[in-house]
Amino acid sequence: MKKHSVVPTAFHASGTRVAVLSAAHFTADMLGGLLPGFLPVALKYFRIDLGMGVIILTCMSIGCNLMQIPASLLGRETRTPRLLTVGLVMAGMIVLLAAMPETTPVIVLCLLMAAVGAGIALVHPHGLRGTQHIGRIASSISVPAFMTGGFLGSAVGPWVSALLVGSFGLKGLYWMALPVLAVILALRLSNVKLAPDRHAPSSDRSPAGKNAPAAPGEDCPWSFRSLCLIATLLNTGTLAIQALLPSYLVTLDFTLSFGGFSAMLFGAGSAAGSIAIGFLVRKYRNAPFVLGGLVPGIPVVLLYFLFAGHPASCLLIMLGGLLASSCYPLLVSMSRRAEGTLPMSARMGIIVGGTWGIAGIALLAIGQIASRIGLAPVMHLSWIFYLLSLIAALLTRNGNARSLPVPGK
Repeated sequence: MKKHSVVPTAFHASGTRVAVLSAAHFTADMLGGLLPGFLPVALKYFRIDLGMGVIILTCMSIGCNLMQIPASLLGRETRTPRLLTVGLVMAGMIVLLAAMPETTPVIVLCLLMAAVGAGIALVHPHGLRGTQHIGRIASSISVPAFMTGGFLGSAVGPWVSALLVGSFGLKGLYWMALPVLAVILALRLSNVKLAPDRHAPSSDRSPAGKNAPAAPGEDCPWSFRSLCLIATLLNTGTLAIQALLPSYLVTLDFTLSFGGFSAMLFGAGSAAGSIAIGFLVRKYRNAPFVLGGLVPGIPVVLLYFLFAGHPASCLLIMLGGLLASSCYPLLVSMSRRAEGTLPMSARMGIIVGGTWGIAGIALLAIGQIASRIGLAPVMHLSWIFYLLSLIAALLTRNGNARSLPVPGK
């Protein structure tokens, strides 16, 4: 007798699985974005200075990003999302900050945040493998959707934590256990499966594949190494804003919740741009969306920090996020077919984890500078790194990229 599942078939649809994987990425990155939103409160509670606080942030960043490379090598042939579940549980350990006494040693805080980061590290490469198993939805849509979930999570995290901690103190972090449990249940009900790892993209192994016409959204005018360089510089500018903007606005006498709200607007702009790019690249070439966003985005971010003391300027940081940082998911998508021989999971681990990990190390230096000269001048490093990313993209672009329509022509 045939058994019938009690789970509705809609939970097993391709769109549902993309949504669940994006929700997992959203939740993981939201947990990773919580600390910047209440960092001023944490510094006061644990009696540490800004420089030490950035070290704690960096420990999470290193655990979150550099660990993605070894994390991508775990369970390479496993199709079940067990490691996704383990990663979400570890990321949820950030709520333990609410249970720690004021005299907790900094080393304990660093170890906890490194464990939280390692949990987030498990979610990224294996979640991306999950998007590769959904055959009915093109990767030019599923990958940006997954990455956009992370952008939204990073954006919402500071605002949510600022609201919870501002209302309930550090005990408000306990509420963050609920979304973790909800996503774990959704992974189970939707029966998400992971694609097995591949040793290299087929276009790299086949000489004929290199000369085949590029489908819209599949051209890549940069090598994998160049994409990593561009992404590292881009992510350093983005991380400087995400990690330090709430604390910077508090120094300008804004409330903690407004600082978190402004950080959320920046991430929301990035997410909106990423979604738009994900649909447009199905028809047009990739390069214009990278270069065309950075060129106007850099002066917008500069203008924001010149007028950050005015509340209405928060609209500028949202526009800056939409223009300057929204191309990152596209860089991740292009890395799948870029010139190189690394297996898919290694590429994903490097382009996602490695680039953000190096950006986290750069943030450590930025934080130490800020503790000595103040946040105001240091925040301008964000648009400077965006400018360096643009220069790297222009200098390393392959002029022999296959032709596709250009937007507006």
